[in-house]
Amino acid sequence: MYKSILLLCLLFSSYSYGQYSIKKLRDNIYRFQNKAHFSIFIVGEKNLFLTDPLGAEAAKWLKKEIKEKFGKRNIQFVFYSHNHWDHIAGGEVFKEASTIFISHEKAREEMLRQAAPTEIPNLTFSDKQTVFFEGMEIQLLYFGRNNGRGNSAMFIPSKKFLFAVDWVLLKRLPWVEMYYYDVDGSIDSLTEVLKLDFDLVSPGHSVTGTKKDLIEYKGYLTGLRSKVLKGMSEGKTLKELQKSITMPKYKSYAKYKEWLKPNIKGVFDQMERASGRYGQEK
Repeated sequence: MYKSILLLCLLFSSYSYGQYSIKKLRDNIYRFQNKAHFSIFIVGEKNLFLTDPLGAEAAKWLKKEIKEKFGKRNIQFVFYSHNHWDHIAGGEVFKEASTIFISHEKAREEMLRQAAPTEIPNLTFSDKQTVFFEGMEIQLLYFGRNNGRGNSAMFIPSKKFLFAVDWVLLKRLPWVEMYYYDVDGSIDSLTEVLKLDFDLVSPGHSVTGTKKDLIEYKGYLTGLRSKVLKGMSEGKTLKELQKSITMPKYKSYAKYKEWLKPNIKGVFDQMERASGRYGQEK
Protein backbone atom coordinates (compact mmCIF):
# COMPACT_ATOMS: atom_id res chain seq x y z
CA MET A 1 0.00 0.00 0.00
CA TYR A 2 2.84 2.35 0.89
CA LYS A 3 4.44 1.87 -2.54
CA SER A 4 1.06 2.49 -4.19
CA ILE A 5 0.72 5.81 -2.40
CA LEU A 6 4.22 6.84 -3.47
CA LEU A 7 3.46 5.90 -7.07
CA LEU A 8 0.29 8.00 -6.98
CA CYS A 9 2.26 10.94 -5.64
CA LEU A 10 4.84 10.60 -8.40
CA LEU A 11 2.10 10.94 -10.98
CA PHE A 12 1.56 14.46 -9.66
CA SER A 13 5.33 15.17 -9.93
CA SER A 14 5.79 15.88 -6.21
CA TYR A 15 5.55 14.11 -2.91
CA SER A 16 6.52 14.64 0.72
CA TYR A 17 7.38 12.66 3.81
CA GLY A 18 7.51 14.54 7.09
CA GLN A 19 9.88 17.50 6.81
CA TYR A 20 11.24 16.34 3.44
CA SER A 21 9.72 16.61 -0.01
CA ILE A 22 10.65 16.31 -3.68
CA LYS A 23 9.07 18.23 -6.54
CA LYS A 24 9.73 18.01 -10.25
CA LEU A 25 10.55 21.43 -11.68
CA ARG A 26 11.42 20.90 -15.33
CA ASP A 27 12.35 17.82 -17.39
CA ASN A 28 14.90 15.96 -15.25
CA ILE A 29 15.41 18.75 -12.69
CA TYR A 30 13.95 18.20 -9.21
CA ARG A 31 13.69 20.34 -6.08
CA PHE A 32 14.47 18.86 -2.67
CA GLN A 33 13.05 20.42 0.50
CA ASN A 34 14.17 20.09 4.11
CA LYS A 35 11.77 22.34 6.04
CA ALA A 36 12.65 25.92 4.97
CA HIS A 37 15.74 24.89 3.00
CA PHE A 38 15.82 23.85 -0.65
CA SER A 39 18.33 22.37 -3.08
CA ILE A 40 18.02 20.82 -6.52
CA PHE A 41 19.18 17.62 -8.17
CA ILE A 42 19.33 16.42 -11.77
CA VAL A 43 18.66 12.83 -12.76
CA GLY A 44 20.59 11.58 -15.78
CA GLU A 45 20.48 8.27 -17.61
CA LYS A 46 23.35 6.89 -15.53
CA ASN A 47 24.43 9.69 -13.22
CA LEU A 48 23.25 12.30 -10.72
CA PHE A 49 24.10 15.97 -10.30
CA LEU A 50 23.37 17.07 -6.73
CA THR A 51 23.55 20.42 -4.96
CA ASP A 52 23.48 21.38 -1.27
CA PRO A 53 22.89 18.30 0.95
CA LEU A 54 20.93 20.29 3.62
CA GLY A 55 22.29 18.17 6.48
CA ALA A 56 23.41 14.57 6.93
CA GLU A 57 19.98 13.15 7.78
CA ALA A 58 18.37 14.99 4.88
CA ALA A 59 21.07 13.72 2.52
CA LYS A 60 20.54 10.12 3.68
CA TRP A 61 16.82 10.43 3.06
CA LEU A 62 17.33 11.95 -0.36
CA LYS A 63 19.88 9.35 -1.43
CA LYS A 64 17.50 6.56 -0.45
CA GLU A 65 14.52 8.19 -2.18
CA ILE A 66 16.41 8.74 -5.43
CA LYS A 67 17.50 5.11 -5.51
CA GLU A 68 13.93 3.91 -4.89
CA LYS A 69 12.34 6.22 -7.46
CA PHE A 70 14.96 6.30 -10.20
CA GLY A 71 17.11 3.24 -9.64
CA LYS A 72 20.85 3.11 -9.14
CA ARG A 73 22.73 6.16 -10.41
CA ASN A 74 26.33 7.21 -9.93
CA ILE A 75 26.77 10.49 -8.07
CA GLN A 76 28.93 12.35 -10.54
CA PHE A 77 28.82 15.91 -9.15
CA VAL A 78 27.93 17.63 -5.87
CA PHE A 79 27.85 21.43 -6.03
CA TYR A 80 27.97 23.51 -2.84
CA SER A 81 26.39 26.94 -3.30
CA HIS A 82 28.48 28.57 -0.54
CA ASN A 83 29.99 27.92 2.89
CA HIS A 84 27.01 28.10 5.29
CA TRP A 85 26.59 24.89 7.27
CA ASP A 86 22.79 24.83 7.10
CA HIS A 87 23.09 24.21 3.36
CA ILE A 88 26.30 22.23 2.86
CA ALA A 89 26.45 19.89 5.87
CA GLY A 90 26.19 16.19 5.04
CA GLY A 91 28.06 16.10 1.75
CA GLU A 92 29.97 12.99 2.87
CA VAL A 93 26.73 11.01 2.45
CA PHE A 94 27.02 11.45 -1.30
CA LYS A 95 30.69 10.54 -1.59
CA GLU A 96 31.58 7.82 -4.07
CA ALA A 97 34.92 6.87 -5.59
CA SER A 98 34.56 9.19 -8.59
CA THR A 99 32.31 11.94 -7.17
CA ILE A 100 33.46 15.50 -7.90
CA PHE A 101 32.62 17.98 -5.14
CA ILE A 102 32.61 21.55 -6.45
CA SER A 103 32.54 24.98 -4.81
CA HIS A 104 33.97 28.44 -5.22
CA GLU A 105 37.53 28.68 -3.90
CA LYS A 106 36.47 31.11 -1.15
CA ALA A 107 33.74 28.75 0.01
CA ARG A 108 36.22 25.87 0.24
CA GLU A 109 38.69 28.08 2.10
CA GLU A 110 36.01 28.90 4.68
CA MET A 111 34.86 25.27 4.97
CA LEU A 112 38.42 24.31 5.90
CA ARG A 113 38.79 27.25 8.29
CA GLN A 114 35.55 26.41 10.10
CA ALA A 115 35.94 22.61 9.95
CA ALA A 116 32.60 22.31 8.17
CA PRO A 117 30.79 19.00 8.75
CA THR A 118 30.83 17.96 5.12
CA GLU A 119 32.99 16.53 2.36
CA ILE A 120 35.52 19.18 1.32
CA PRO A 121 35.43 20.13 -2.39
CA ASN A 122 38.06 18.60 -4.68
CA LEU A 123 37.35 21.07 -7.50
CA THR A 124 37.17 24.84 -7.07
CA PHE A 125 36.84 27.88 -9.32
CA SER A 126 37.25 31.64 -9.06
CA ASP A 127 34.77 33.28 -11.43
CA LYS A 128 33.14 30.57 -13.54
CA GLN A 129 33.19 26.81 -13.85
CA THR A 130 31.44 25.01 -16.71
CA VAL A 131 30.76 21.30 -16.40
CA PHE A 132 28.94 18.94 -18.73
CA PHE A 133 26.55 16.49 -17.17
CA GLU A 134 25.64 13.81 -19.72
CA GLY A 135 25.90 16.46 -22.44
CA MET A 136 24.03 19.17 -20.48
CA GLU A 137 26.03 22.38 -19.97
CA ILE A 138 25.91 23.63 -16.39
CA GLN A 139 27.50 26.96 -15.50
CA LEU A 140 28.59 27.74 -11.94
CA LEU A 141 28.93 31.50 -11.63
CA TYR A 142 30.38 33.80 -8.97
CA PHE A 143 29.09 37.37 -8.91
CA GLY A 144 31.02 38.71 -5.93
CA ARG A 145 29.97 39.47 -2.36
CA ASN A 146 26.33 38.82 -1.51
CA ASN A 147 25.65 36.30 1.29
CA GLY A 148 28.31 34.02 2.74
CA ARG A 149 31.72 33.23 1.33
CA GLY A 150 32.03 32.29 -2.32
CA ASN A 151 28.30 32.15 -2.88
CA SER A 152 27.72 31.11 -6.49
CA ALA A 153 24.72 30.46 -8.72
CA MET A 154 24.03 27.48 -10.95
CA PHE A 155 22.71 28.29 -14.42
CA ILE A 156 21.59 25.75 -17.04
CA PRO A 157 21.29 27.60 -20.39
CA SER A 158 19.41 24.85 -22.25
CA LYS A 159 16.76 24.71 -19.53
CA LYS A 160 16.68 28.47 -18.87
CA PHE A 161 17.02 27.53 -15.22
CA LEU A 162 18.68 29.33 -12.28
CA PHE A 163 19.45 27.99 -8.79
CA ALA A 164 20.88 30.38 -6.20
CA VAL A 165 20.88 30.41 -2.41
CA ASP A 166 20.29 33.09 0.25
CA TRP A 167 20.93 36.21 -1.90
CA VAL A 168 18.14 35.20 -4.28
CA LEU A 169 14.62 35.20 -2.80
CA LEU A 170 11.15 35.33 -4.32
CA LYS A 171 8.01 36.66 -2.65
CA ARG A 172 9.72 36.77 0.75
CA LEU A 173 11.72 39.33 2.74
CA PRO A 174 15.39 38.73 3.61
CA TRP A 175 16.05 37.08 6.94
CA VAL A 176 15.43 39.34 9.95
CA GLU A 177 18.21 41.98 10.29
CA MET A 178 19.85 41.00 6.99
CA TYR A 179 22.06 38.50 8.82
CA TYR A 180 25.01 37.51 6.58
CA TYR A 181 23.77 39.75 3.74
CA ASP A 182 25.93 42.29 2.01
CA VAL A 183 23.16 44.59 0.80
CA ASP A 184 25.16 46.47 -1.83
CA GLY A 185 26.86 43.26 -2.94
CA SER A 186 23.52 41.47 -3.24
CA ILE A 187 22.13 44.24 -5.42
CA ASP A 188 25.23 44.11 -7.61
CA SER A 189 24.98 40.31 -7.88
CA LEU A 190 21.30 40.53 -8.81
CA THR A 191 22.08 43.11 -11.48
CA GLU A 192 24.58 40.72 -13.06
CA VAL A 193 22.59 37.50 -12.76
CA LEU A 194 19.55 39.16 -14.36
CA LYS A 195 21.58 39.50 -17.56
CA LEU A 196 21.30 35.73 -18.01
CA ASP A 197 18.56 34.13 -20.11
CA PHE A 198 16.37 32.19 -17.67
CA ASP A 199 12.66 31.91 -16.96
CA LEU A 200 12.63 29.58 -13.93
CA VAL A 201 14.26 30.43 -10.60
CA SER A 202 14.71 28.04 -7.68
CA PRO A 203 16.02 29.76 -4.53
CA GLY A 204 17.57 28.06 -1.51
CA HIS A 205 14.70 29.53 0.50
CA SER A 206 11.23 30.69 -0.53
CA VAL A 207 9.03 29.74 -3.47
CA THR A 208 10.13 29.18 -7.05
CA GLY A 209 9.24 31.73 -9.70
CA THR A 210 10.19 33.64 -12.81
CA LYS A 211 12.74 36.21 -13.88
CA LYS A 212 10.06 38.84 -13.43
CA ASP A 213 9.71 37.80 -9.79
CA LEU A 214 13.46 38.17 -9.29
CA ILE A 215 13.41 41.64 -10.86
CA GLU A 216 10.67 42.50 -8.37
CA TYR A 217 12.74 41.23 -5.46
CA LYS A 218 15.70 43.33 -6.57
CA GLY A 219 13.29 46.27 -6.55
CA TYR A 220 12.57 45.59 -2.88
CA LEU A 221 16.26 45.68 -1.94
CA THR A 222 17.07 48.77 -3.98
CA GLY A 223 13.91 50.54 -2.82
CA LEU A 224 14.52 49.81 0.84
CA ARG A 225 18.16 50.87 0.58
CA SER A 226 17.13 54.13 -1.07
CA LYS A 227 14.52 54.94 1.57
CA VAL A 228 16.86 54.18 4.47
CA LEU A 229 19.71 56.20 2.98
CA LYS A 230 17.42 59.15 2.27
CA GLY A 231 16.18 59.12 5.84
CA MET A 232 19.70 58.93 7.21
CA SER A 233 20.70 61.89 5.04
CA GLU A 234 17.83 63.81 6.62
CA GLY A 235 19.17 63.00 10.07
CA LYS A 236 16.43 60.55 11.04
CA THR A 237 17.12 57.92 13.68
CA LEU A 238 16.66 54.21 13.17
CA LYS A 239 13.51 54.23 15.28
CA GLU A 240 12.06 57.04 13.17
CA LEU A 241 12.86 55.15 10.00
CA GLN A 242 11.31 51.95 11.31
CA LYS A 243 8.17 53.90 12.13
CA SER A 244 7.89 55.78 8.85
CA ILE A 245 9.19 53.44 6.13
CA THR A 246 6.72 51.16 4.42
CA MET A 247 7.05 49.10 1.27
CA PRO A 248 3.39 48.74 0.21
CA LYS A 249 4.18 47.03 -3.09
CA TYR A 250 5.61 44.10 -1.13
CA LYS A 251 2.92 43.67 1.54
CA SER A 252 2.00 40.29 0.11
CA TYR A 253 5.56 39.00 0.61
CA ALA A 254 6.07 36.35 3.27
CA LYS A 255 7.39 37.80 6.56
CA TYR A 256 6.55 41.37 5.56
CA LYS A 257 4.95 42.22 8.92
CA GLU A 258 7.52 40.33 10.97
CA TRP A 259 10.73 41.30 9.19
CA LEU A 260 10.31 44.74 7.60
CA LYS A 261 11.52 46.61 10.71
CA PRO A 262 14.46 44.22 11.22
CA ASN A 263 15.28 44.59 7.50
CA ILE A 264 15.34 48.37 7.95
CA LYS A 265 17.76 47.98 10.85
CA GLY A 266 19.97 45.68 8.80
CA VAL A 267 20.19 48.17 5.94
CA PHE A 268 20.67 51.06 8.40
CA ASP A 269 23.58 49.34 10.12
CA GLN A 270 25.29 48.53 6.83
CA MET A 271 24.82 52.03 5.41
CA GLU A 272 26.10 53.49 8.67
CA ARG A 273 29.28 51.42 8.48
CA ALA A 274 29.80 52.11 4.80
CA SER A 275 29.30 55.87 5.12
CA GLY A 276 31.16 56.27 8.41
CA ARG A 277 28.14 57.81 10.11
CA TYR A 278 28.87 56.25 13.46
CA GLY A 279 27.24 57.92 16.42
CA GLN A 280 23.93 58.50 14.69
CA GLU A 281 21.16 57.81 17.18
CA LYS A 282 19.91 54.25 16.98
